[in-house]
Amino acid sequence: MFSSVFRARYAATAVAMYHAACEMLVGCCLGAARALEEAEPDALAHLDFPPSHWKRLRTNNLRERAKRETKRDSRVVQVFPSESSLLRLVGAVMCDQAETWAGSRYFSERKMAEMHDAELRRGALGCHDWAELGKTDRKMVESSLELADGVETA
Repeated sequence: MFSSVFRARYAATAVAMYHAACEMLVGCCLGAARALEEAEPDALAHLDFPPSHWKRLRTNNLRERAKRETKRDSRVVQVFPSESSLLRLVGAVMCDQAETWAGSRYFSERKMAEMHDAELRRGALGCHDWAELGKTDRKMVESSLELADGVETA
């Protein structure tokens, strides 16, 4: 239900879709809907940044890569003689990751300069017809659910 929210191209659309998805969830899972409503500021925090930053801010690719590297290196050893040997291996993997990332930038200087450009940091606030957005976004969430159901049955 919420995957389409995080793929929205505009902040106002994402906010409206999030609210529509929460409203749809109230009917079947009231507790989950309440939890998601409370988590809205955190879940949509990436919308406060320029759109070109959204994908890198909302994903956890860095953490996943570090976990893969640690897992790959620990499979070679299989059994650690002590906890300190495990910590040394993980520390070595993290130091290697830090060296790799020190040589490159996750955000280029041009991308970081976008943070200070008011035109690019419009966010979800502004003049929007929220009622119209709500109708459209509810249809978008419903259609993504239908598509997901179609994929599961195929």
